[in-house]
Amino acid sequence: MNSTVALPQEQVPADRIVDVDMLAVPGGAQDAQKAWRALGSKYGLIWTPRQKGHWIATNGAVVEQIYRSPDLFSSSVPNLPPEPLPFKFRPLQLDGHEHRVFRAIIDPALRPAAVQSYAVRARKLAIDLIEGFWPTGECEFVADFALVMPLSVFLWMVDLPMEDRAMLQRWVHAATRGKTRQAIEEANISMFGYVSQRLAERRAKPGDDILSQVIRAEVDGRPLSEEEQLGTSVLLMAAGLDTVAAMMSFVMHYLARHPAVRRWIMENPSQVSVATEELMRRHGVANNTRTATQDVEIDGVMVHKGEHVLLPNCVHGLDENLFPNPEEIDFTRKPGLTGTFGFGPHRCAGANLARMEMRILLQEWLSRIPDFEVDPKYPVIHQTAQVNGIETLPLRWETESGRRSRADFADQGRAGPCYSDAVPAMVLTIDPSSRVLDLRHCRCCHCPAARRGGFWLVRLSTSSDGRTD
Repeated sequence: MNSTVALPQEQVPADRIVDVDMLAVPGGAQDAQKAWRALGSKYGLIWTPRQKGHWIATNGAVVEQIYRSPDLFSSSVPNLPPEPLPFKFRPLQLDGHEHRVFRAIIDPALRPAAVQSYAVRARKLAIDLIEGFWPTGECEFVADFALVMPLSVFLWMVDLPMEDRAMLQRWVHAATRGKTRQAIEEANISMFGYVSQRLAERRAKPGDDILSQVIRAEVDGRPLSEEEQLGTSVLLMAAGLDTVAAMMSFVMHYLARHPAVRRWIMENPSQVSVATEELMRRHGVANNTRTATQDVEIDGVMVHKGEHVLLPNCVHGLDENLFPNPEEIDFTRKPGLTGTFGFGPHRCAGANLARMEMRILLQEWLSRIPDFEVDPKYPVIHQTAQVNGIETLPLRWETESGRRSRADFADQGRAGPCYSDAVPAMVLTIDPSSRVLDLRHCRCCHCPAARRGGFWLVRLSTSSDGRTD
């Protein structure tokens, strides 16, 4: 986004003004989380003139204080710069009683028992994905797993077509990491239009999925309006299609460079929950916004009513005053709350789902590919934004027969699983005579092997038993 530069308010002390763009935090391309934490070398709250001017919390104490003060800091403005949205995201943009009643609509579907009902299916998908690309000795983790497994689970929960996954992901990516205001607005309009159509279908034929639960829900004894149903449903989609994928990518980038950490997880399988919490502490992804409801002093400086504060969750997990040697993964740390999912009444509703999916990733990946590394031929670039992320993560490993590219399988006319469409039963029949030249005509548009010229055009047809051959 082309950030709007604003002059700082006169009340801001000069030594707290730092000209930093949340979309390009210095050092963020190398380590997004460390880059956010590095902004707090002197103060826990700094001011930037970017995105029309806002504060940034840069240590764990300030982040937690603001999260736990919903009477002083509202959630009404979710994004920076503060621009009007087509509809209000519910319950994200609500406070107090209104937030509680709308949060009660979605919480039951995200409680541990409800989330666990998807675990078997999620585990099977994870296994199918990993075993699909394991023989090749390489994958592009973001496209081949991170944008498939958690997004597929979410689509099961809301009963949306799996073939819509790539389209939905593109919209959410543009909404959370878009570089221009136009791109963000177009993505939001597309999401609202899509969800509006799906809600109309549910009204005509409701089911047991979360969207149907939203339609049937009541607040304060009345049914939700169509606008309220839409805002609640779009929030579910936006939250479920990006953050877990980003977290998985950061964690796998770390594990690819730290074999001792991988070894500990494999040698201590009963401690996978401990490993999950510690890895997520180190790699916070969400950067949320709060707006002061009145003049309030924080970190020795006055934040005035109406001013916005950006809360990078990762700075809590990387605060050395809370976690000794915070950049290191230490599975012997004393358990405690981290800022990964925020604090207070707006704490992330999907935390249980994220934990379940992260545990499955660690268990099923490391049991099959214990030793892997970043492919040095391709760059890994971190991004800072409303949701920190990694665009591509090329990984490689040795197989029993040595490392072989996907093109090797294509040359032999062998069949292999298609993991980019997230259909576990999908099989590809590879025709060596038809090489993909224009990826716009290839359904595997996210496949990194295709981008490198090593993938092949395939013929897809659906049989009576639902398999795609």
